[in-house]
Amino acid sequence: MKFDWLSFTGSLTEKMEQWSGQQMQVKVLDQGVRPVFPDESLVLGIPWRQWAWVREVDLAFNGVSWVVARTVAPLSSLVGQAARLRLLKQQALGPILFNRLKAERRDIDFRLVDKIQWSHNNLDKPLWCRRSLFHISTRPLLLKEVFLPAHPLYHQLRDNHQQDAH
Repeated sequence: MKFDWLSFTGSLTEKMEQWSGQQMQVKVLDQGVRPVFPDESLVLGIPWRQWAWVREVDLAFNGVSWVVARTVAPLSSLVGQAARLRLLKQQALGPILFNRLKAERRDIDFRLVDKIQWSHNNLDKPLWCRRSLFHISTRPLLLKEVFLPAHPLYHQLRDNHQQDAH
């Protein structure tokens, strides 16, 4: 129960919108063809510093950021229907991945991070990060999501901790 948000295998966009009762705002922080980081190349099975399509976004409700996310797709993954990913603009990735592209989540892990290599956010304390490897047909796509302090995950963890203390 403690890690429902992190272990959830469906669309995080849909889960957050359902939980909040509101539509999520997507702010694109960066998007384009960029070199990948070493941990990304390892997960994607591509050479380090290879160029890939990268999209970094801030996901917010009522102007309050809940998640920052980074999508990394080798250029060879952006073929056919997946080529549309380059044109997302302010659209959420989740509905496209799950509904249109029928992407399959092959791997998911989560951990606390004390810095975000790709984000301009300075962290005061460790935050939960979820990393998912998807396949669109047989082509990989990596999604990293950092849950910011306003996200309900932290309220749930705090509530569980208080219950455990009693």
